[in-house]
Amino acid sequence: MLKPTVSAEPPLGKLPQKTNSPSIMHKLRATLDPLHTLLRALTCLTLLANPLLAQPPLPSLSPPSSPENATKHFENAIRPILVEHCLSCHGPEKAEASLRLDRPDTFRQGGDSGALVDPNSTDSLLVQAVKHLGPEMPPNRKLSDEQIQAIEIWVRDGAPWPQYANELKPKNAKDTITPDDRKYWFFQPIEPLQPPPSHHSHPIDAFIQQKLTEKNLSISPNAPRNTLVRRLYLDLLGLPPSPEELQRISDNSLSYEQLVDQLLQDPRYGERWARYWLDLVRFAESDGYKQDDFRPTAYRYRDYVIQAFNEDIPYSQFVLEQLAGDEIDPMSNRMNAATGYLRHWIYEYNQRDVRTQWDNILNDLTDVTGEVFLGMGFSCARCHDHKFDPILQQDYYQLQAFFAPIEPRYDIPSDQQDYQRWLTEEAAWKESAKNVQEAMQALEQPIREQALQAGIEKFPPDVRPILQIPEPQRPANQRAIAILAYLQIEREDKGIDFAKKLQGDQLAQWKELKTQWDTLLKQRPKPPEMALTVRDGTKLPTGIQLPGKPNHPVVNPDVPTVLEPSLHSILHTTPTSESSGQRTALARWITAEQNPMSWRVLANRIWQHHFGKGLVANASDFGRLGPPPTHPELLDFLASELIDNEGRLKALHRLIVTSDTFKQSSYPEQWTQAYTIDSDNTLLWRFTPRRMDAEQIRDSILQAVGTLDPHSGGPSDSKDSHRRSIYQRILRNAPHPFLASFDAPDGSSSVAIRNRTTTPLQALVLTNSNWMLDRADDLAKILTENDAHDAQRVQVAFQRVLLRNPTPEEQQWVLDMIESLKTSEPQISELLIWREVAHALLNTNSFLYIE
Repeated sequence: MLKPTVSAEPPLGKLPQKTNSPSIMHKLRATLDPLHTLLRALTCLTLLANPLLAQPPLPSLSPPSSPENATKHFENAIRPILVEHCLSCHGPEKAEASLRLDRPDTFRQGGDSGALVDPNSTDSLLVQAVKHLGPEMPPNRKLSDEQIQAIEIWVRDGAPWPQYANELKPKNAKDTITPDDRKYWFFQPIEPLQPPPSHHSHPIDAFIQQKLTEKNLSISPNAPRNTLVRRLYLDLLGLPPSPEELQRISDNSLSYEQLVDQLLQDPRYGERWARYWLDLVRFAESDGYKQDDFRPTAYRYRDYVIQAFNEDIPYSQFVLEQLAGDEIDPMSNRMNAATGYLRHWIYEYNQRDVRTQWDNILNDLTDVTGEVFLGMGFSCARCHDHKFDPILQQDYYQLQAFFAPIEPRYDIPSDQQDYQRWLTEEAAWKESAKNVQEAMQALEQPIREQALQAGIEKFPPDVRPILQIPEPQRPANQRAIAILAYLQIEREDKGIDFAKKLQGDQLAQWKELKTQWDTLLKQRPKPPEMALTVRDGTKLPTGIQLPGKPNHPVVNPDVPTVLEPSLHSILHTTPTSESSGQRTALARWITAEQNPMSWRVLANRIWQHHFGKGLVANASDFGRLGPPPTHPELLDFLASELIDNEGRLKALHRLIVTSDTFKQSSYPEQWTQAYTIDSDNTLLWRFTPRRMDAEQIRDSILQAVGTLDPHSGGPSDSKDSHRRSIYQRILRNAPHPFLASFDAPDGSSSVAIRNRTTTPLQALVLTNSNWMLDRADDLAKILTENDAHDAQRVQVAFQRVLLRNPTPEEQQWVLDMIESLKTSEPQISELLIWREVAHALLNTNSFLYIE
């Protein structure tokens, strides 16, 4: 049965002709869901009767309410209090009053004054102590009100203490990495695992069933074939099958496994899965901040990622090309496109403190690299050692040191062949324009030099001397700063109005030359595109000085200290004739088989996008602040599979989507029992339905109404074309309105897990936007282009939108409504009637959700 969306339903806006009758779409939806209108009316009346219900609840002691929140609360609030204020007197080295607070067992045992926590009361000894109502803890200074409230919440919930935190360590600068830190699961080697014994032949099902059996649950039966085919298409291609594809699948009697293989070879696969990667690396096509200038060649990185996914290149190659493509082959078009990864940072055109701006760029690149490839929040260690995870401030700058030598380049062609052709044509043009150009330069050069000096004076005193050094003599560690500064100077140079700067004969001569120059410019060959890429400014290894620690030794490129020495030995830097080789070394270390971090992170990301949630919930932060993996053995099994297949992703896709775990029904018979035990479906006893993401919704609409443009690659579309959403231009300060309303990121920061909001704006877009009405028009034209009966048209509409025939009940509902409207409102055109039918179907949950 159709499941209409529950959303606001404003009037439909402009219509082709005036009518006083209610929208057919609203009538249809009210018919399909009789309680819909009543529920909305009751909700509104309730809110009007009690305005407080319409407001957010006041702050209280309510959180945490789940094990996940309890773990976060312990790490964010409780552990810091214990470590910083308690363990010096009540720890392993000193236990005043026979009280130790470094272990859960000794904490619950208490000390000479008895137990700290009374499970039957929130007024426990610990709460009294931190409030200084009896024994005073800490004695020298009372905790803040926020800290005291955090303790009260913890005590109220029974003082839950995560299993992994079985021994807290006092804060000790001399021993920042402990043996317990190194024992943390994420840093342990990935051990080859065999699936547990099971009646399921598929290894993933064996792991999943093992956990389900502990709760007397089982994997649910497979979803119906049509549901499963639609799910598979949306999962692997980001699009539902067209009616023609669906018919071809049925006619050919393809097995499910054959269909999987077919879809993995479809070029639309790369367009879908590249989107996830672009979210991670904060891909955008503009600078960001106020100016937000367009980056015309950024699309080449997008096309590179799509191509890499379609070619199924090994992950080690994928990482290497992005981090160090220029070190592999500086003349390669592909490598220069791939290193666009290193140029997605935000640039502010009028930031005069370019030294700080370059520091911010390096910080951003360090943060994103740590999250994307290593799954750790390195940014917390930028100013000090990480408070919760074993990441030192030194580790942060050891990672950043890999990128220290780079400088952005604006003179590397995107296409070498085009560039060589242009050089020949440009040389001929320059010869023809030589006299005019030299005469104009003679008049303009003094003004340009004056403007240059004035421009340099606008920068901070510590930057100005750098800009006065001739480029060939400029030290390597100052080159990037100068490049950022001269971008601003060149922008100002282009804005000089020579007509106001020159006078007399010079002005008259310049105007005459300017007329000739403008004519010559029309004949000038179009300059080639320049790649968004980088080069190392030096081939010498480069270190970084820790901020605020001038006496600390320079930090050189290295891997996190917490890792075993054997992982440090993988790192080998080999300078080339033009590069330090540091980024190549980093890429090879990240994807080394011995590195347990990156392979677990990658396996978890793939699982997350197939099921909506990763085995590790915090997809870019595997540290202690997040919950541990729900199925740790399965995670390591998947990571091992990746390694065994040389990091080729398609093999893992195939393994996952051919499992019964993936093929499960969303609405199994065991629903009541299973939901009572595992309401969040953490154990995966069913396939969790979810709303399509922004790109899936837009592209599926275009597919359903028959206007999707299959053209791929090339420059992004500056306006809303009918190409796939991945080819729509991404401007950080002017996001695509449809995509943004459904939580598409704007490219400002790395996004591992998109928000999935439900807002009135989404309802407005789907029910009232001109774009949506136009798409309904497109489908209505298809439905009315022949003399078919209404019943046949209803079937076609259902097949195109929902990929199935209507049930007899659904068909009769729609036909009755159409007949009623034709009788009561004969002035309404047939096209309008069918537009409303199409609009209603495009707004149903059956269309908008993956089940």
